[in-house]
Amino acid sequence: MRFNKNLFSLLLVTFFLFSSAVLTAQNGYQLSSSQEFKVSGTSTLHDWDMVSEGARGQATIVVENGEIKEIQNLRVDLPVKSLKSGNNRMDRTAYSAVDADKHDYVRFELTGIRNITSQQVLATGNLTIAGTTLPVTLRTDYTVNGNSVQFSGAHNIKFTQFDVDPPTALLGTVRTGDELKIAFDVNFNPSGRAK
Repeated sequence: MRFNKNLFSLLLVTFFLFSSAVLTAQNGYQLSSSQEFKVSGTSTLHDWDMVSEGARGQATIVVENGEIKEIQNLRVDLPVKSLKSGNNRMDRTAYSAVDADKHDYVRFELTGIRNITSQQVLATGNLTIAGTTLPVTLRTDYTVNGNSVQFSGAHNIKFTQFDVDPPTALLGTVRTGDELKIAFDVNFNPSGRAK
């Protein structure tokens, strides 16, 4: 009888451990309010930054022993008009350049994972800006903090890649450079079981 109790206890513990592992592997994540997206560029007058903390996103991430083992899907939608430079005129010029009234979101959607290490993810995805979608490859650092996953990194693009003319101001006397850097530092928190 004692043997049966021990066996039952062992089976019960094994069941709960297995159930917990399965639930962890199937948890969905949501982009938290702890986020920053920064678009940086140059102009004939000065360098500039536009910053947003207003993106939405979701992902299905498998985390085991403090490391990412798999990212099954991930999508981030960044409202264009949430990007602010601190200069209203510059903001309006930027929104006009990307036709923000018609194309109101910048979107990144994961299409694949090339490699995952204990600190970095090399991923491919589709980046959509001003209605044009292009494939990109991103290398991002990550940290697992308890139940949340923090990603940080940067990616260089050009306005003209997305069929956008670099903005100008003051009757064309101030011109924005073609090259941009998009940097991000974001946290994803568990949102419950993924569907």
